[in-house]
Amino acid sequence: MTGRVPGGAEHLAPDVPRRSSRRLVWSLVALALGVAGFLIAEGARPAPGTSPVPARVAVPGRSPAESSSNNGPPQRSIVTRTDAMTREGLALHAGEEFAATCDRLTEAAHDEPSPSRREDVGWCFESWGWQALREGRAEEAMALFQHGLRELPASPGLLRGLGLSAVHAGRVDEALAPLEQVARAGSDAEVRLLLAHLWDRQDDAGRARAHVRAALARDPGHDRARRLLAKLDREARVETAFVRIDRPHFVVKAPPDMDPALRERVLRQLDAAREHVGRTLGHVLPDRATVVLYGAGEWERVTGLHGWANGAFDGKIRLPLATALPPAGELTRLIVHEYAHAVIHQRSHGRAPRWLQEGLAQVLEGSTADPMLRVPAQPTLAGIEALITDADPARARTGYDLALWVVTDLVDRGGMDAMSALLLRLRDGEPLGEAMGRVWGLRASELEHHWRRLLGG
Repeated sequence: MTGRVPGGAEHLAPDVPRRSSRRLVWSLVALALGVAGFLIAEGARPAPGTSPVPARVAVPGRSPAESSSNNGPPQRSIVTRTDAMTREGLALHAGEEFAATCDRLTEAAHDEPSPSRREDVGWCFESWGWQALREGRAEEAMALFQHGLRELPASPGLLRGLGLSAVHAGRVDEALAPLEQVARAGSDAEVRLLLAHLWDRQDDAGRARAHVRAALARDPGHDRARRLLAKLDREARVETAFVRIDRPHFVVKAPPDMDPALRERVLRQLDAAREHVGRTLGHVLPDRATVVLYGAGEWERVTGLHGWANGAFDGKIRLPLATALPPAGELTRLIVHEYAHAVIHQRSHGRAPRWLQEGLAQVLEGSTADPMLRVPAQPTLAGIEALITDADPARARTGYDLALWVVTDLVDRGGMDAMSALLLRLRDGEPLGEAMGRVWGLRASELEHHWRRLLGG
């Protein structure tokens, strides 16, 4: 959760699966709770056409027992052209030449149609899809998983891949159906939790809670599921009676006794914030954003943040407005700041560090860095990150000031185009230091040295 004063949990930032031995780690950091990565067997399926004796190995989306019953084509006494194409494809696959591999296996399936040959083709496109997703090519990964599903329409591995790549591509609506199909077919608690977060972001608390309860029915001690259910229940107790206002770009929920003039002012400012951030950063949220307004006492009960926190984003924009109109100008800055968080998160797929999120959100809201800012220590980006998340308000405020100063310097060097390019590189999985070097022509360590000299460290 981010806001102008820190104090919440992290974003949902699905990280691209990476191979670790024979498993993939799906690192899905929750917008609200930090959903931990879930492990999905990527496959240690014997290469098609290579083993006449079934082995008990993990196939994507199957149990070992299921894998052992159909693990490659039957033994043949004569090596056919189809076998030769299959083996050539496997040799190419060993070098991760996925396009050529899938071409060979598709030819083999065309020449000798059979369930096992179709399975080979689906297996190849699934491997290719994961590779594309690891390299940050989410749209391409979606197309590859969809191609595999034409051969194996019910494959849990392909369905998982399609759902996760759709999340990475920012197409949440297209992620729901394949993930729901996986959830119906088995007992994958992590898919259930991901669906709970996605439905919560769609403002469908009923479906979100149903998925969490299903996960807990299988594993009553699942700690993250219990925390998520507690959060959803807290929100439901407070927000059940809230009125809902639907607009083209926003869904706003507010207490029924909140001043209608305040609600209308918030709606106008949200539209203005969207226009301002879109014009400045070159990007707006592709879907409607949910904005929840809280009165006195409700904010603390739902978010767990202190009263001095004046905004938060955890997949929804949350604003504590009590029942009175805020001072002139403050509401505008607050709404721009939190909408900026939503856009930065979406644009970077949750990979922007906190110092970048907070610094850029402050720049977009119109704050200016103190040109006389000096610090006694030697600031680093890691140090600023730690300050921003410090529980001590004074140290956190210093972190915010430094983040604003650093991001202002970066914007001065390359403008908002450079900042937008950085977010896209982070979205595609580039490490921060490498991405900064490519955008500004200086390594992060060189920039930090420059900042330390100017800040008096």
